Amino acid sequence: MTLTIREALKFGGLFGSVVVAGEAGIDSPVESVSVLEIADSSISHWVEKNQLYITSFYAIWSDVEKQELVIKKLWENGCCGLVLCNVGMLLQQIDQDILDLCDSLGFPLIQARANVSYIEIITPILSSLVSDKTIIPAIDDFSAVRNDILNLIANEENTESILTYLNKQIGKQISYYDIYGNCIFSDVDQSILFKEQQYLKGNFNHVLYSCSTKGYAKLVVGGVERLFVLIRSSKNLFGIFVTDCKELPEDLNRDFLCPIETSCILLFSRQNRIADYQKRAEQEFVSDLLVWNFSTEEIALDRGKKIMLPIDDINRIVLININSLWRIKETKLQKELQEYVQRLLVPQTRNYVKSINHRNWLVLKSDTVIVFLDTRKSNVKTFNIKDFCRYLLNIFTANLDLSISIGVSNEFEKITKIPSAYMQAFQAAVVGRNHYGDNNVTFYDQICFFQKLQELGEKEDTLQTCYRFLQPISAYDEKHGTSLAKTLKCLLYHQGNVQRVANELYIHKNTVLQRRSKILNLLGYSPFEMPHLLNFLMLFNILDSIGVNNEKNK
Repeated sequence: MTLTIREALKFGGLFGSVVVAGEAGIDSPVESVSVLEIADSSISHWVEKNQLYITSFYAIWSDVEKQELVIKKLWENGCCGLVLCNVGMLLQQIDQDILDLCDSLGFPLIQARANVSYIEIITPILSSLVSDKTIIPAIDDFSAVRNDILNLIANEENTESILTYLNKQIGKQISYYDIYGNCIFSDVDQSILFKEQQYLKGNFNHVLYSCSTKGYAKLVVGGVERLFVLIRSSKNLFGIFVTDCKELPEDLNRDFLCPIETSCILLFSRQNRIADYQKRAEQEFVSDLLVWNFSTEEIALDRGKKIMLPIDDINRIVLININSLWRIKETKLQKELQEYVQRLLVPQTRNYVKSINHRNWLVLKSDTVIVFLDTRKSNVKTFNIKDFCRYLLNIFTANLDLSISIGVSNEFEKITKIPSAYMQAFQAAVVGRNHYGDNNVTFYDQICFFQKLQELGEKEDTLQTCYRFLQPISAYDEKHGTSLAKTLKCLLYHQGNVQRVANELYIHKNTVLQRRSKILNLLGYSPFEMPHLLNFLMLFNILDSIGVNNEKNK
């Protein structure tokens, strides 16, 4: 049996590779395989017909004209295709002219998986050529199917592609659900899917209980028996998959359940790790954004784009402070409420925020949801910020007796004003809670005395007074490279709540306590008690309102 490029893509190091151009030649025969070392026209002297070449264009990664020359010479001398490795390293991406050339020639250009080695590609092909038969997994060989899925997962294919392939190879239509009963992927008929979703919505705990012993159970949904299977490891539950009960193998666990469960556990574990990484990246970006820890606006914009958090059109900040979270003292109840907020309320809020404008976004930091808005463009004809905030209030209070406070900043033009806008929203939420009670929306411009403080801050003698109050702490920070002033500010704004400050600053609780003790020692009095408390709240507000960089507050 002749080995073709199409068949070679189904096994070994080429499995999971992508034919990015020249697909018309994918059925060309492969008679040998080699590495392309020379990067000029002299290759015509030794190119062999029907040979597959592997390269990274190391010597000519930045020279598109030479890349075109090499490809033309390979094609003219009967080469059957070219495999490009390590795309994204030296060669950041394949030039469109190269893609167009290969398409016009019908010359297969194959982009290999990231980090695959030359030897991983060469060895299986040579083995196949020697044995004169290709190595293609049988459709009914579930262990081979599982190996294919592992390769797809390692190649970082998206979830839908992986589950589509899995269902196709197994030959069954399957629905996959997360641990909250939300559908991740399904290829069943819509009427069946609807019945499944309705059943899970009303019987999710019953399904978990029924499957708890064997890991699966046959349950009747809409008059038809369906197989429910837990996707679980020894420590974690990742979700459930559901399928019909027709033509199941005799050894259900070995031939059917195990391959699917193993594949899904690896897939969802990877998803969780990616989600955790994205969450950490968002948290770090927002932390830097709220204190403007960037040397230029361009750096801030670029970093936001890389993690899909646009800030160029943001002109208002809404802060939702979940009072119930920090008022609950019992750790278990607090954790359950945090889980409820994170898994249910935040997604609802995000969907609503993006329905107004897809470029709007939000993050959850400790007990606070920070919403970044572009109010100048929206999908709603007559966008009203008050109606918007009242809807947010309803999301958090409709189904659970939660206490929240919403603060709204003034509008701003430059992204460098985001830190002061955040403080406006934060102060509006805190003052609103203290003066108007829980579950209210407070706008910064309604708090007149803060505006008076801003006017005070424009006077030089006021600014010097602020620095004089901070001098013992700022001098210590400058000498020892510490962050006592920032910690003091955070303690004041969080009403002395050490755990919330630790979460905000990403430090241990004991570190906060040590810094607090040092602050008291340096000042010789407590800034957390009146009348000193009022002085420090005012001075930090003045410094924030006039845009003094936080580095000066250290």
